[in-house]
Amino acid sequence: MQPTGYESYSNGEIPRGCQLCVRGRKLVLFITGVCTKSCYFCPLSEQKFHKDVIYANERQINDLKEIIEEAKISSAQGAGITGGDPLAKLDRTLETIKLLKKEFKNFHIHLYTPLDLVTEEILKKLEAAGLDEIRFHPDLDDDKFWNKLKYKTKMSKGIEIPCIPKKDIKKLIEYAKNDVEFFNLNELEYADAEHNKLAELGYTTKDEFSYGIEGSEDLALEILKLYPKLKMHYCTTKLKDSVQMMNRIKLRAKNTKRPFDIITNEGTLIRGTIKGNESLEEMHKKVSKYFDNEIDKNKNRLICARNNLKKFSSKLKALNYKLEIVEELATYDQFEIESEEI
Repeated sequence: MQPTGYESYSNGEIPRGCQLCVRGRKLVLFITGVCTKSCYFCPLSEQKFHKDVIYANERQINDLKEIIEEAKISSAQGAGITGGDPLAKLDRTLETIKLLKKEFKNFHIHLYTPLDLVTEEILKKLEAAGLDEIRFHPDLDDDKFWNKLKYKTKMSKGIEIPCIPKKDIKKLIEYAKNDVEFFNLNELEYADAEHNKLAELGYTTKDEFSYGIEGSEDLALEILKLYPKLKMHYCTTKLKDSVQMMNRIKLRAKNTKRPFDIITNEGTLIRGTIKGNESLEEMHKKVSKYFDNEIDKNKNRLICARNNLKKFSSKLKALNYKLEIVEELATYDQFEIESEEI
């Protein structure tokens, strides 16, 4: 067992999909929230759980072509297709894989799925579409579908599960160790959603600053020590939140920043914003007399350089405009970290 340098631990080389993910080079493609299962530990938000919606990173998708746009904006070199269960909307999943493979060269795609809908025919369709890596999510409480792990495929094949304290994960490993190439153990994490029952079942977070569940990491590290010869990766909540996501957002920031934006070391954007009761077009015309600015229809505002906003603040306030300096993530929704009214 050795640290990977990305807030995780592994036995051997981590899977190709993970290698790109930790560097922020994987598009997170939520293809549907529809699923045959309702896992008590599911971390999905209420907006996604069992809802047939599509997201590419933080961007809701209405047309599959928008997935290509988001992949380019985020400098993705691959995609991780997740859900719900991508097999619940198989035609959409296959179409998207083909679309990405046609648009990009050497684009690595992996997919997560429970075993319920898996068939040998579906594996062949995924393979033919261009899927590179499939990650099965077996039910630790019911082994009736475990035999599907023995299905043959040319795709890289692994198991990815949350490391749930008190569950017999070793039983699954012993069953599948000769049928899959790798095991990914994820730190179990709490989610503040009605369908997430971890708190009701007595699970608690390891500290007040983490969503990671007490005992999950201890179990994962114990398993890595027990199976030093198996290809195995333990992925922490810190890797997902502080490494993978932030690396991805930093790449997106470089591609989406306006000339007047300031990029911080954390990959956030600092800019000035102007809001008012007039139309954006009218505001833009008036403010342009003083300095360059852009219309941001998504958040119903003008955006501009921080320094210009300060320099001409008195003139703009005379027009009854609300002026703020904001720090935002370079996500599609431009999530606000903090703001200061001037």
